[in-house]
Amino acid sequence: IAAEPGQVVALAEVLAVGSGETITLGTPVVAGAAVHATVLSHGRADKVRIFKMRRRKHYQKRQGHRQWFTEIFISEIAFGGESAKAAAPSVAAFAAVPAAAPVAKAAPAKKAVKAAKVGDDLVIIEGIGPKIAGLFNDAGITTFAQLADTSVEKMKEILTAAGPRYAVHNPSSWAEQAVLARDGKMDELKAWQEANNAAKA
Repeated sequence: IAAEPGQVVALAEVLAVGSGETITLGTPVVAGAAVHATVLSHGRADKVRIFKMRRRKHYQKRQGHRQWFTEIFISEIAFGGESAKAAAPSVAAFAAVPAAAPVAKAAPAKKAVKAAKVGDDLVIIEGIGPKIAGLFNDAGITTFAQLADTSVEKMKEILTAAGPRYAVHNPSSWAEQAVLARDGKMDELKAWQEANNAAKA
């Protein structure tokens, strides 16, 4: 919340108000209800460690994230002509970091870049790794539907043009797998891949 510690902010969207056993639910918000909160501090939560791995794909990715938060104290709840108030504690004891720090953090710009990425994750297809997926993306094949409509000869042409280390791959089943992925039949795709791996073993 873009506010200094000690500042009182109004929370406009109140979804429900309760008093004893009486509860008023909003549709979607409660009309006439007001909640005021005192900002105590700004800080960052404990680090969340993110680990992603795709078996048999030689893919591992580690990432850490600490979420910014604003600690508030609800000092007043008003509804239907009645008001319940409470005195906020001392702000000095909660001031962990300067208030401007979370406001100045430019995280949304990074998310916007990720959101701009289009296409499907072709690595889901058995036999396609990140590098081959990149080759197909450069050739204009970015979705499961496009891969399903691509002939085996065209796939071999792309692999051969990339060099001998890619030309040895067999794309004969990739279009079949892409059809299942395109239609959202992920369970059937997984079963197909497990049965195919078992047959190879």
